[in-house]
Amino acid sequence: MNPKNIFGAFTLAIALFFFWPAVYGSWQETQAMRSALSERQQLLERRTIILTNAGQEYTKYQAAISGDTGRNFVQLVPVKKNTAELVSAMQDIAQNAGVQLAQVQIAEAKGKDTDPYKTLSLSLEMSGSYPSLRSFLTNLEQYVRILNVGSIQVSADRTTGQLRYSIKADSYFLK
Repeated sequence: MNPKNIFGAFTLAIALFFFWPAVYGSWQETQAMRSALSERQQLLERRTIILTNAGQEYTKYQAAISGDTGRNFVQLVPVKKNTAELVSAMQDIAQNAGVQLAQVQIAEAKGKDTDPYKTLSLSLEMSGSYPSLRSFLTNLEQYVRILNVGSIQVSADRTTGQLRYSIKADSYFLK
């Protein structure tokens, strides 16, 4: 054997000894990335199917509800301004929640002439504990008529130790 051949084989063996882990590691990393890419593609396909189904269901829902919107709105919004029913309902909701209703003011608000409804502005003054306020708001939210609470002001009543609430809300009725 020629010393040049031995030196070349020895150099090749050393090079393979040092570079083999890098080459083998890169190959394993490439395989892991291919596997991860395949899993991600499958996940993307499943999520695309889910989103497509959700979009189809949303379209069906919109089609079903659009025909009933006018009828449902009339059921939620009274035809006439019935302030007595509204005051009675506020008193009942307050009593069930454990809140003492001190004052109720109702005024008809100015709106756009093109709106199919008119707005009643409510101003409620009451007192009670924080849990009773939460209960009142929960009951108000579940009330059959549409009520939008615009603002709540809270102050402490130092004489009774309770909280005083001032709530401004809007209710609606058809023109």
